[in-house]
Amino acid sequence: MKKNVLSVAFATVTALSASSVFAADGTVNFSGEIIDQACTVDIGTNNTLTVNLGKVAKSSFAAVGDDASVTKFSMKLKACPESITAAKVKFDGPNDLTDSSLLALTTETGVATGVAIALMTADKTDLGLNSVNAYSYALKPTVENTLDFYAAYRSTAAAVVAGKANSTATFSINYN
Repeated sequence: MKKNVLSVAFATVTALSASSVFAADGTVNFSGEIIDQACTVDIGTNNTLTVNLGKVAKSSFAAVGDDASVTKFSMKLKACPESITAAKVKFDGPNDLTDSSLLALTTETGVATGVAIALMTADKTDLGLNSVNAYSYALKPTVENTLDFYAAYRSTAAAVVAGKANSTATFSINYN
């Protein structure tokens, strides 16, 4: 009998402890939709796009926040269903330690320091990184839709040290 009482007491204490772990201070509602079909993304061979930012002299960066080698690149979306009229693009990659909105350079031997990569929309507004931004590209169902972007080296320190300046990001398309 004592074992049963102890078991019930232990179960009650455990249950009460577990319920306090789930105390709520608010509610988060998630919404979205799974669509039947999306646009076809066309960025090149093996679904990989290479953007060459070129070789840039460190003297191109006179102050923190200076951009150099602003380069346009594009993605194409085609065969879009009529129900999809707009898209936003989210770029994911390693955040720069100085400015988390910038893409960090790949850590390797001989990498440049004091610089990262800024990603921008068609109107050259900063995109940010690892979050869906507000910039929306209009899409038409029967044409090849071109989504233009810009990338640039951006100084994150007063002194930029020369070296390799490579990075990699992935992207996802969010349809409206």
